[in-house]
Amino acid sequence: MDHICDCLVLALVLWLGNYVAYLCLNHGLAPNARLQQLLRYLPASIVAILPLAVTDTDVLQPMVIKLLAIAELWALAYPLTYHLTYRHTSPDYDHRMDPAFAIYLFGIMGGMAVLLPTVVMAVLCVLAVVLPVFILGYYVIYKHVIDMNGMLLILQTNYNEILEFFRTYSLWKTIIGIVAVVVAVAAFAVGGNEFVSGTVETWMMVVILVMIVAVGYYLFKPRHGVFTRIAIVKLYQEVQEYVHNNSLYSKNQQQRMQTLNANCIHPLSSPHTILLVIGESASRDFMSAFSSMKEDTTPWMRSLATDNSHCVLFPNAYSCDIQTVPTLEKALTAFNQYDGGAFYTSTSIVDIAKKLGYKVHWYSNQGHLGSADTPITLVAETSDVAKWTNQQLGRKYYDEALIDFIPELDPTCNNLLVLHLKGSHFNYENRFPETYRQWGEHGNHDQITNYKNTIYYTDCIIHKAFEELRNKYNLQAMVYCSDHGDVPDRHRQPNFGGFSDTRIPLMVWMGDEYLEKRSERADALRGNANRYWTNDLLYDLLCGVMDVDCPEFREYNSLASAQYKYDRNDLTIMKGSVHISDDEAMERGSKG
Repeated sequence: MDHICDCLVLALVLWLGNYVAYLCLNHGLAPNARLQQLLRYLPASIVAILPLAVTDTDVLQPMVIKLLAIAELWALAYPLTYHLTYRHTSPDYDHRMDPAFAIYLFGIMGGMAVLLPTVVMAVLCVLAVVLPVFILGYYVIYKHVIDMNGMLLILQTNYNEILEFFRTYSLWKTIIGIVAVVVAVAAFAVGGNEFVSGTVETWMMVVILVMIVAVGYYLFKPRHGVFTRIAIVKLYQEVQEYVHNNSLYSKNQQQRMQTLNANCIHPLSSPHTILLVIGESASRDFMSAFSSMKEDTTPWMRSLATDNSHCVLFPNAYSCDIQTVPTLEKALTAFNQYDGGAFYTSTSIVDIAKKLGYKVHWYSNQGHLGSADTPITLVAETSDVAKWTNQQLGRKYYDEALIDFIPELDPTCNNLLVLHLKGSHFNYENRFPETYRQWGEHGNHDQITNYKNTIYYTDCIIHKAFEELRNKYNLQAMVYCSDHGDVPDRHRQPNFGGFSDTRIPLMVWMGDEYLEKRSERADALRGNANRYWTNDLLYDLLCGVMDVDCPEFREYNSLASAQYKYDRNDLTIMKGSVHISDDEAMERGSKG
């Protein structure tokens, strides 16, 4: 009788405990939703205690408590971190299936504990706790629930960036953290494994086995299974759909090129070269060409801009996102925040250039992610030549390695050269050779100081590329833009944390022949110098610079057009969720 009472109490804890958690960690619940989950969790809790009840097993022993703790981690990890992130900003959200899955998981693992050896259960327990602990750990690091931005950031991070992430912390903190994790995992794996089942007869084993199979199918069936409806799995499915849709880009490329109709309005003499430099994590707030500051971090760019007939700086440029991939999938294609569309169906700047007869060379110091196939990689690989610097584990590849690729250009044909820099990507002290250090001593770990050194180094690298192309390949136009900005004394964040991450440099340089033959484009660029702009319109800017006439180019999106239509109140970032007019620092600057 006492055993039955203990089992009923455990069922009550599973039922009402998870229901109370559901009510507390979700917002804007309708009355019918509250009742539905109250009724949903009750049969789940009864089924969950079945293996322990029929075998007369003590429910207060260590292994049962351990299984209960694992189940509640699944019930709470995502709903809790989501609630902590959005409780003040989102009026309604409902993660109803996480507690339901957790209750059934307890039942399955309880049945397994009766049927399987202790050592097997110890391994299963460790595996079962990995995902919820990861979700909680992510929140501890970023103070934000993992979302699509975070998951994509993880999937699209190469091994060198993983190493550099750990190097952002001091060695003693890293060692303590690793030791703490190892000790905690070992303690969890070894502790609490004592399990003594009650009477286990053949019919009981059959009942438990049938329950495990039935509940397992209910949880994990391919369509509408409970597992596929918990929050973290739904998020993963959205990411996989995004990745799958991106993969369609390559499949659609041949069709795009067949139907693409593009012509140059005012052709330049052949051969000539156009250069696109894509920066990384460069903030115009730290660039002397754009901002008043004590250190001259961009001496060449600042000097070049003194000739405002050839060079135009745009001091009001913003990135459309704070991560490289979601930014450049728009910047490199006709897909943007304002006109809609999708990446995998959009024409790219590479498509346009090839249609105009340019040979496109793409050289990148960013990691080639291979099977991850980010949108950037997919666009790059449609170029005539696409190469990445070697990414050997732990080795530094400075951006000057990209200069070595320039002699591969054919000086007898028109070229579009794309240089994708590593720029000012963290860890800053790994982004420039010591011979280029301007501030701080060797071994200096001050983030702001080293960030300024990366900006200076980038200025030098662009200068080198510029001079070689102008001297040997008839450079007629250059566009430099960063993917997003950075806050050097703050750890990298996967979610929007202020406009400092989005204030980026944008520069356009034009050669003498360009100014003569495309004077309207040059006048438009100079006339739009102080207009506001987001870099998901980079594609249209490049189309304007190349003076293209095609249906896939909207003149009103291009700074190289007198038809450019946007002002500060029109533009947004972060998929339209944030208005740049809310950047109070820039508002104060414009009034000053």
